[in-house]
Amino acid sequence: MRKCFLFISLFIVLSFLSACSSNPSIELVDVDVDIVKDKSLLGSIGITEGERKGDELVPTALFYKFTIKNTGNKTAGIEEVDKGIELKIEPKDELRAMSEDVIGFNIYDPEEYNASGVGFGHSFLSVLKPDEKGEYTLNYDLGVSEENSQVPLLVPSKDKLDELKRHALDAFLVVTIENQEIARFDLNNLKN
Repeated sequence: MRKCFLFISLFIVLSFLSACSSNPSIELVDVDVDIVKDKSLLGSIGITEGERKGDELVPTALFYKFTIKNTGNKTAGIEEVDKGIELKIEPKDELRAMSEDVIGFNIYDPEEYNASGVGFGHSFLSVLKPDEKGEYTLNYDLGVSEENSQVPLLVPSKDKLDELKRHALDAFLVVTIENQEIARFDLNNLKN
C-alpha cells in the first residue's frame, strides 16, 4: 500500500513538472509607447447623424508596440479563436489613477469605455514559432479633438497627455495562450 502511494505521488509530481516545462518561453524584446493620432494605426469614427454626417473623426490614442520572441523550442499559440497568443496591460495603482484623472475612467478596463464614443484595439500574431519574433500593438483611445454628439469624449490637453505617457509603463504586460497566463513582464523595469 505504501509503495502504491509513493508511486502515485511520484507520478503526480512528474506530471506537474512536465506540464510546467511545456509552457512556451516568451521574451519581451522591445517596448515603445506614444500618443498618436493616425488613421492608418487607429482607424476612424464615422459620423452617422447631423450636418457632418459621413465625416470621420480620428481619435487620439495611447499606443503601445511590443516585440516578443519565442525563445522556446515549441510553437507558442494555436491559430484558433481564443487559443492564440494574446496580450493585455494590467496597470499598477498609479497608472490606473492617472488614467482616471486624465480621461475620467480606467482606459485599461474595456467595460469602462461604454458611452464614451471611443474604444480600444489591438493587433496580434496568434502563433510564434521557435526563435520567431512578432510585433503586437495595443491602443487605448483618449478622445477626439472636435466636439460631436456621437463622441462625447474630447482629448485632454497636451500637458495631461504627456503626463499619462510618462506613467504609461507603470504596468504589467500579461501574455496569455488559451486564457492561461504564460508570462508577465513589469514594464517599469524597461524604463531608461
